[in-house]
Amino acid sequence: MYDVLTVADAILKMAKKHGQFLTPMQLVKLTYIAHGWSLGLRARALFHNRIEAWQYGPVIPDLYHATKSWGRSPIESSAIGDADDIRVAPEDRRFLENVFERYKHLDGIALSYITHQAGTPWTQVYRSGSWGTPIPNHLIAQHYQELRERDATELAA
Repeated sequence: MYDVLTVADAILKMAKKHGQFLTPMQLVKLTYIAHGWSLGLRARALFHNRIEAWQYGPVIPDLYHATKSWGRSPIESSAIGDADDIRVAPEDRRFLENVFERYKHLDGIALSYITHQAGTPWTQVYRSGSWGTPIPNHLIAQHYQELRERDATELAA
C-alpha cells in the first residue's frame, strides 16, 4: 500500500506521457476512482490515506492540500517530473494505466458526477453542511464490486 501522493504522482506521469495535464479536481477524482477499483477488483487498497465526504464529493485531504495551489488550472509539467519515473510496482502501474485509459477523456466535472451518483459511498455518508466525515474502505469496496457485477451483467446481456 502506498501514500496517496505516490499514486497521484504515477497518474500525473501517465497523463503527461499522453500529453495531458490534469487539474487538481481531475487528479483527486481519478485517484479516488483508482482506489475504488483496486478495492473492488483486487481487494487491495492503493493507499492508506483518509478519504472524506466533503460538500462536492469524496476528497483525499492529503492530496487536496498538496495540489490546491493550482486551483482550477492544470498541474504544471515542471511539477510532475520525468514521465517514465513511476514509483509503484509493475502490477500496480498496469492497473493504474488501465484505470487512466478508461477515464482519461473525462474532465473534473464529469469525474465528480461519477462519484456523486445515487448509491455511491459519498451519498451514503455525506450530510449537508458537514465536512470531513470519513468514507470507509468497506463502503468503497462494496460499491466498486457492485459496479463490476453490473458491468459483467450488461456485457452478458
